[in-house]
Amino acid sequence: MSKRSSQDEHEASRRMKTEFLIQMDGLVQSDSLVFVLAASNFPFDLDPALLRRLEKRILVPLPEEESRKLMFASLLTKDIAEPGLENSFGEFAQKTKGYSGSDIRLVCKEAAMQPLRRLMNNLQNEYGDDYLDEVLPSEVKLDLITKEDVLIALERTSASDAYDPAKYEQWQNKFGVV
Repeated sequence: MSKRSSQDEHEASRRMKTEFLIQMDGLVQSDSLVFVLAASNFPFDLDPALLRRLEKRILVPLPEEESRKLMFASLLTKDIAEPGLENSFGEFAQKTKGYSGSDIRLVCKEAAMQPLRRLMNNLQNEYGDDYLDEVLPSEVKLDLITKEDVLIALERTSASDAYDPAKYEQWQNKFGVV
């Protein structure tokens, strides 16, 4: 629901947005109980007509250190991570200041790929390029995620550049309603 503009937007897109706003107006006139929850990474690009129809507008900031620590705990569970890795979640949380929840999820996915990369390298070194034909899946055991895996993942990933706290706070001060 980006801002409607006559120059950069296709007519079909503009009509679709107008229809959406008409349908939202219809919800207000209905006796039905409908809860609409919307989210946007770019609230400053939303159409002003949509903003008028949304009663509550709340800025959800990037996660604090404790929240980031809990995200690592949630994503790097005991069944996939080596014992004791939970002792490093605080360190990981400190290293990910400015990261969004999505960025942290990406770090954990990258860390989860490290045991697979090690396994594939070991198989290739042992069996050569035909290792896929030589090894049965039942013979393969994947290692658990280690602290070093997460540290490598942190080196390979970075926080999204799109988040400018001042810009979001300015929007919240202008349009936010709590």
